[in-house]
Amino acid sequence: MLAAGKGRRMHSDLPKVAHPVLGRPMLSRVLATADECGFDRIITVVGHGRESILPLLEAGKREWVVQERQLGTADAVACAVRVCEADEYLILLGDVPLLRTATVLDLARSRAEAGAAITVLTARAPDPAGYGRVIRDGRSVKRIVEEKDATDEERRIAEINTGLMAFSGRALMGLLPRVGMTNSQGELYLTDTIALASGEGLLVTAVAAPEWIEVAGVNDPFQLAVVSRELCRREIARLMEEGVKFDDPSSAWIEDGSTFGSDARIGRGVTVTRGSSIGSGARICDGAQVLSAVIPSGAVAGQGSIVGGRV
Repeated sequence: MLAAGKGRRMHSDLPKVAHPVLGRPMLSRVLATADECGFDRIITVVGHGRESILPLLEAGKREWVVQERQLGTADAVACAVRVCEADEYLILLGDVPLLRTATVLDLARSRAEAGAAITVLTARAPDPAGYGRVIRDGRSVKRIVEEKDATDEERRIAEINTGLMAFSGRALMGLLPRVGMTNSQGELYLTDTIALASGEGLLVTAVAAPEWIEVAGVNDPFQLAVVSRELCRREIARLMEEGVKFDDPSSAWIEDGSTFGSDARIGRGVTVTRGSSIGSGARICDGAQVLSAVIPSGAVAGQGSIVGGRV
């Protein structure tokens, strides 16, 4: 799990991966997805602002290593590989909080079934600006070129690299030491392993993410708000399938980690934060805020009321 970057575009002293997505640090959300995948070990690479991240990891008794100097993604992965020798590696990013377990497992399965040295998770971005472009030769991936190093023709390619990759252990161990800094950023790009592997005749494949929003990274406050709203939409859709009634689903702010009884009714502009419990048949009127509180079955939280906690 790569979580060492600074996140300059967040314009915040808080490390990017510690920012909350729907009330929960985005790194915690990606780690929860990794937990569901059943990996033997999950190692988080930290660097900038780690004093804000380590409490999250230590509270969960998680493994971590420090990237002392931010020399690039290949260097970050090398920090983890030095403490974990394995037959297979999955590279996840701490700033992709909407990633689903099924997508990660599909990435790993696709690499194993193809017998590939590397498999890359790609996507078709509505606006590929800023992302590395996937250069193919038929079904094989030959290289990934970062936008700053791409030609005008390469920038017109719509298929982008999401940053999530699966490696055979042998391939990764052999390729990492040979990654150089021959790029405009002067960094060690993990994606350069693809051109190295392809040049040796090793198979590099790609698998497409089911939808763009799932792999959209968070790089600035607007993108943080977008992924939070999408996660909220997912939670509301799930609750409605279970019989919870929403007067206006698009205006409600519902954090996951709360429970709702059947036939609960949620008004317009309602906020329900993590840890709340809404009983069966309860009504939360327009503009009410339920802040990690309990609303008993059949009870009413009046219009504009604040229940539990302080604003």
